[in-house]
Amino acid sequence: MRPSPSTRAALLATAISAAAIAVTATPAVAAEPNSSCTYADGTVCLHVSKWFDGATMEYTVPLGTKCVTTPTGFLGWLNLTDHTLRVFSGTGCTGVSYLVPTGDLHNVQSPLRSFKVV
Repeated sequence: MRPSPSTRAALLATAISAAAIAVTATPAVAAEPNSSCTYADGTVCLHVSKWFDGATMEYTVPLGTKCVTTPTGFLGWLNLTDHTLRVFSGTGCTGVSYLVPTGDLHNVQSPLRSFKVV
């Protein structure tokens, strides 16, 4: 079940507030897509920083069923699609993976490089 828009907004606000308190410096990362995420329904926002600040990459549905290798590693995500995703540590959907349910806001310690719809 997908969280309501107000619940998603509250989750994001909490993550951003925690990031503002915890971050002392933003790492310099050159991400190809460097735009801000819209956090609209039907999008996946991948954050280069585990603190949900800095460079982002946004992907919109339809995502298809093929593996998507990102131009740079990511440490956090917010899945606002109706799809469960699997994110991978390696390019080409290889390596350690995590299951990402719809509505999931999460971060990890080691960069991930690809994802696909499960």
